[in-house]
Amino acid sequence: MNMMNCKYILVIISVFLLTGCEDYLDRIDEGVELVSEDEVWKDKNKINSFAFRLYDTQEWMFETRYDFNARQNANLGKNYGSVMTFSGEMHNNRPLAVVDAVTSGDYISALNNSFANPDFWDCWYDMWEAIYVSNSILDRIDDVTEDIMSTDEKNQIKGEAYLFRAFAYHELSKRWGPLPYIKTKIFPDSDLNLPRPTYREQITDIVTDIDIAIGLLPEVSYLNHPNNMGRMGKVAAMALKSRALTTAASPNYTANNQKDTELWEMAATAAWDIIQLSQTSDKVGLYQGDYNHIFHTEPGTIEGLWPRFNPQINAYSGIYTHAWAWRNIGGDAGYGPPQELVDSFETADGWPITHTSSNYNEQDPYTNRDPRFYKDILYHDAPWPKNAETDRMDLRTTPLGKDRTDPNSSGYGNSITGYFAKKCLPEKYNRTAYRTTKYINAPYIRMAEIYLNYAEAVNEAYNNPNATAPGASLTAVEALNIIRNRVGHVDVRPEFTSDYLTFQKVVRNEFKIELCFEYHSWFDLLRWRTAKEELDGRVFHGVLIIDDASQPTGVRFEKFPIQRNRVFQDRNYRYPLKEADLQVYEIPNLTQNPGW
Repeated sequence: MNMMNCKYILVIISVFLLTGCEDYLDRIDEGVELVSEDEVWKDKNKINSFAFRLYDTQEWMFETRYDFNARQNANLGKNYGSVMTFSGEMHNNRPLAVVDAVTSGDYISALNNSFANPDFWDCWYDMWEAIYVSNSILDRIDDVTEDIMSTDEKNQIKGEAYLFRAFAYHELSKRWGPLPYIKTKIFPDSDLNLPRPTYREQITDIVTDIDIAIGLLPEVSYLNHPNNMGRMGKVAAMALKSRALTTAASPNYTANNQKDTELWEMAATAAWDIIQLSQTSDKVGLYQGDYNHIFHTEPGTIEGLWPRFNPQINAYSGIYTHAWAWRNIGGDAGYGPPQELVDSFETADGWPITHTSSNYNEQDPYTNRDPRFYKDILYHDAPWPKNAETDRMDLRTTPLGKDRTDPNSSGYGNSITGYFAKKCLPEKYNRTAYRTTKYINAPYIRMAEIYLNYAEAVNEAYNNPNATAPGASLTAVEALNIIRNRVGHVDVRPEFTSDYLTFQKVVRNEFKIELCFEYHSWFDLLRWRTAKEELDGRVFHGVLIIDDASQPTGVRFEKFPIQRNRVFQDRNYRYPLKEADLQVYEIPNLTQNPGW
């Protein structure tokens, strides 16, 4: 029996299942029992609990592993190996083995490090588990009789199985390239000597599974459902279809890295289908309340198409794992966005700060900016209730502020860059004064991404930002304006909407701004195949903030380089496969990725 069989044949036999659980996602640590496979399929609660393994396999994406069996290798350390640090969207000055390996182009070292490594380590093993569990469900679910589960209940689980199989292959293939699409349960004598498909073949299988899931899942969404809240409905599958097709159409995944117009057209249609649904559904759409509430409102909002519902969490674990909080309010992560991300936010009237019409003043840099800047970034002298309502951020370098780490020191826990991420950090949520309990709802896919996908796909498919997808009533430009206007920002300026390439730059910057700190930036650089240009030899910057009464704000802002040896070569567009894992498929038919 080969390694993959040994690992996963045991899953269904030795899976821990909860009994007597009325709410599908209301899981507790106590009351688990070991049962046989046949017993699973005779008990509704056990079937549901087994299906929950599918949900459990996605937790690595958010770098938290709170599951009942303590499956994590690194506990709260998981957040160290964040893809945001790979892309340069976040920085800290703690030595982190996985980050150092990835940013230096050494994926082999990254691949062999289990600690603090959700993207290389947990993703690989958890996604194969999702595939195995999905296939095991599909192997037996049709034999479940009506006295055990109704047709709708069985369809829900079947839909989840098809959906999570597609999800797993999407996540695997965007890192490791296309892999054999296993559609049946694996047995000890299964033939795994399978060749790699093309990415076109891979996305065809992914979309086929998603379309089946859309047809099976009974509800559009389970938002606010009394028992099934957190489960996947049709719109979650539709959202994955949009993301998967947008990824597949991007240059890193097409044949010879050339434009595939047909895939872009398919991506535009998939995004439009969700936008059109949102026009009549009260469970799908852009959230119109406070922008920050999208990420920590119980039980979530209509924005979360693929929901990530987390039970309420205490101030320490949530602050540490989700918000990259700093030492002054009880955290210990010290992540900070660089000056380059801050500079990507436009002025309030829609100009890039580098444009001659922007009137940007580098010594008064935080006035007159895109409204999302104030929702996403904590900057020097920003209002923030750490211990009292009147508190403001003190990120000075000279004299050293309470919220700032000396960028030349070896300490950590506060900001190295002169900034913090505000986006996913609820106000009045810390261990020093407020100690409140909060819900964390960081959606895997949210509605704003769908508008971005639509705008990008239409522009790429038709080489025209003012085109529409067939049957759609929105142009690419109008789709971007909707997500900008939602937060009070102005329309894209007409100077940037007249031609394909100019608008492409606008769309890509919108991905960077709208989805910052949401685990997107790294994969966008990969799929656009711009990572080599953007990262190889790149020096990012922080800001020194020095008392200076002669300046408009009473301080002087000076950029400084964040020293890191960044290497990105062509081979880094794919993660390598471990030699041991290649044996899973019994070489020679599965081949290593180019350059490794």
